[in-house]
Amino acid sequence: MKHFTLLLLVSAILIGCQKKDHNSVPIPTNNASKDTVANAEDVTKKISDSVATVETKSSHGLILTSNALQVVNINTGSTSEIPFGKPLDQMIEIITNVLQSKPKTIGINSECGAGPLKMVSWNNGLTVVFQKKESESKTPETNWQFVGWFVGSNSKNSKEISTMAGIGIGSTRAEMESAYVLSVSKTSLGYEFSTSSGLFGIFDGSNKEAKITSLWSGLSCNFR
Repeated sequence: MKHFTLLLLVSAILIGCQKKDHNSVPIPTNNASKDTVANAEDVTKKISDSVATVETKSSHGLILTSNALQVVNINTGSTSEIPFGKPLDQMIEIITNVLQSKPKTIGINSECGAGPLKMVSWNNGLTVVFQKKESESKTPETNWQFVGWFVGSNSKNSKEISTMAGIGIGSTRAEMESAYVLSVSKTSLGYEFSTSSGLFGIFDGSNKEAKITSLWSGLSCNFR
């Protein structure tokens, strides 16, 4: 009898433990599982949408450099060069995509010393210069090719453009000299400077606080 009573007591304890464990670990229903999957899919969709939004907006910037322009990936810092010789239509497409802005003006200056030059300008003060080159094909066609760039004052609310060293319109002579070796001379254009690498420009004065008012490289149409 004592053994039987002891057996009943042990069984009761075991049953109580099983009920306690069962209550402490809830088992999700099928609906809960479906809700979890749906939430995960929503999160994935939101992440994908965010990436698409970032990619739709320009993630690249334009950098000034000697005898070329550079496109820089703002997220990674990697750059790709746009050398002189690129056709006009390709240049307009590239720069328009990077700046997220169409050209402000397109025209030809026939009075330049190098001959007629086509100028394509944007609101940020950038003008890209093109020269007509004879085509090598048998047909008597001509191409406008990228031969230079010029930067002047930009329109309000336009993103400024600069060199990799951060030099652009408004930079001081002291800042320019800290990044490049300069040669400065007084000409009919003003205090004109140049670097050995092929950057040219004008300061609005002769002291260290004088600011850059224009910057260019390659073929230009300056009248001295």
